Amino acid sequence: MALFLAGIAVATAGPIVREPGVIYLSDFHERLPRYQLTGPAPGFFEVTMKRFAGTLRFPQAVQLDAISPDGLLRVRGNAQQGGVAAWIEPLYVAGLPENYLEIAVRAEQRRREVEDLIARKEVAVGMTLEEVTRSLGKPQKRSSKTGREGSTQTYEYVKYKLVPQTVYTPSYVQSLTGSRPDPRAKLERVVVRGGYGYDASVVYLKVPVGTTTVGFVNGLVETVEESEGTLTGANASIVVPPIDLVW
Repeated sequence: MALFLAGIAVATAGPIVREPGVIYLSDFHERLPRYQLTGPAPGFFEVTMKRFAGTLRFPQAVQLDAISPDGLLRVRGNAQQGGVAAWIEPLYVAGLPENYLEIAVRAEQRRREVEDLIARKEVAVGMTLEEVTRSLGKPQKRSSKTGREGSTQTYEYVKYKLVPQTVYTPSYVQSLTGSRPDPRAKLERVVVRGGYGYDASVVYLKVPVGTTTVGFVNGLVETVEESEGTLTGANASIVVPPIDLVW
């Protein structure tokens, strides 16, 4: 179980410089977990563990920022020379489950799958309310109810198509003609002609062509129904429910 210790100062270094393959907990939680150290922990600036950053003091609680593909931990805490953000070995952190790396990898795989769906404006069973809203926006219709099985919500999205339509508007046209025998002379004869006509312009009308209805149970997508105008020709995707990285 994670240890959340209020009132313990944890170093706040600058923005994280992302390293390839590293899983960042800020992609999953706004408030990052804190864990007690098991002893003085040697810290390094890079995940390669080559540039020494200092030894984190013991005892203290450090903030967990990231997990490397090899299971190393990037933490923020207080070293002998002051606040530092550094990579340390997992043996110096208490409270992590034995399979923490496996859990983190599965969570990152799910996050990437969901981000791909959102980029394509698609929905899958297992997504959250917030993820669906990021993908499709706010629904045109929304309903909810609470029963023995928990809370259920229904989001309905209407798909539109822009249809061109030609519009004619009345107009009056004037023309001015004249004769100029000598280019250096003024107009000797001027004739003004006018008449009514119509100007044509194209406007685009927003026409509904189908709906996508998303059903939620306890905050997760349970069903996705599409009418004819929104059919994609494939079954709805399925992703695993969100995986918590705060232990």
